[in-house]
Amino acid sequence: MKKVLFAMVMVSSVTAAYSSEFNLETITAADLGVKIEAAAVPVPAATLKDAAQDQLARFRQVANELNMIQNDLTWVRNDMDTLESRARQMIQTNSQDAFFQMDLMRMKSDMSRRFDNLQRAARDVKGLLAGVQRSADLNKAAKDMEWASRDILSETWPMLENSAQRLESTIRFAKPEIVGYNAQWDAMDISRFTRQLSDQARSAAYDAQALVTQTQP
Repeated sequence: MKKVLFAMVMVSSVTAAYSSEFNLETITAADLGVKIEAAAVPVPAATLKDAAQDQLARFRQVANELNMIQNDLTWVRNDMDTLESRARQMIQTNSQDAFFQMDLMRMKSDMSRRFDNLQRAARDVKGLLAGVQRSADLNKAAKDMEWASRDILSETWPMLENSAQRLESTIRFAKPEIVGYNAQWDAMDISRFTRQLSDQARSAAYDAQALVTQTQP
C-alpha cells in the first residue's frame, strides 16, 4: 500500500512539473513539426489595369513628342536655304544684311533646341523597351513612333544636312566683316546639330521598330 501511494505521488509530481513548462503561448511551429510558408498575395486586377493604362499613356506621350519634333522641321530646310541665299547676295554685292547675323544665331539656337528635344525623345523610346507587353494599343503607338522618327530622318538626311553644309561652305569663304565675325562658328554649329538630329532620328527609328515587334499582339 505504501508503495502504491508513493508511485502516485511521483506521477503527480512529474505531471505538475511538465504542465508548468507547457504553455500554449510559447509553442513554436518547430515544436509541432509544422512547416509554415508565406501565402502568395494576389495582385488586384485594378492595379494591373492601372499599370497597363500608365504604360499606354507613356507610349502615346513619346509618340506625340516625336510628332511635334517632326512638325517643327517642316520649314527648316526652306529657312536654311534662304539664309544661304542671303549670304551669297551679301558676298556678291559686298554689302551687309542688318538682320543676317541675328537670324543665323536664331537658327543655331533653334537647331540646338531641336536636337535636345529629339535626343530626349530617342532616350524615352529606348526606355520603353524594358518590360513591354503585347498589346494592340501599344503596338499602334509604337508604329506612330516609328513613322514619326523615320519622317524626321528623311527630312534631316540627306536634304537638311546638305542645306546646312551649303550654308556653312558659303559663309566660310565670305568676309567676316560682311557676314559677321561669329557667322562661321554659328554655321558650323548648325551643321553639327543637323547631323546629330539625323543620328538621333536613326536611333529612335531603330528602337521604335523593336517596340513594334515586341508589342505585336
